[in-house]
Amino acid sequence: MKRIFLMFALAATALPASAQGFSAGVFIGTPMSGVTIEQNNLRISLGVEETGVALDGLWNLGNWLARPEFSPMYAYTGAQWIDDKHHEWGPRAGLGITVPMGHGNIELYGEAGTAWYWQEDAAFKFEGSFGLRMFF
Repeated sequence: MKRIFLMFALAATALPASAQGFSAGVFIGTPMSGVTIEQNNLRISLGVEETGVALDGLWNLGNWLARPEFSPMYAYTGAQWIDDKHHEWGPRAGLGITVPMGHGNIELYGEAGTAWYWQEDAAFKFEGSFGLRMFF
């Protein structure tokens, strides 16, 4: 439990707290479930159930492709570390979609992608998550 609090404290200090576009939330998925902190186009996810950390860059597909109808969708790329004997760390990439809840600052999101683990057996694993985040 101490490792979880230490990882959360380190991630929270890595991001400026008073900037536009800051959000925090919770997620469930594979290979880890936990909390996420996002600042502009940078996201840090901390696994609580399965200890792990992921750092991702985010790109809104509506802005990137100059197609407003794709605004609820985003792409992410980054790296992930999981406390596991067989699949410990590697790069990852995928797609996600957001759905606002009412008129507030809360949204649901779901994402799916692959991670290429480089530990014992360099293997691609399909992973996904579903979560809720709040913007501040």
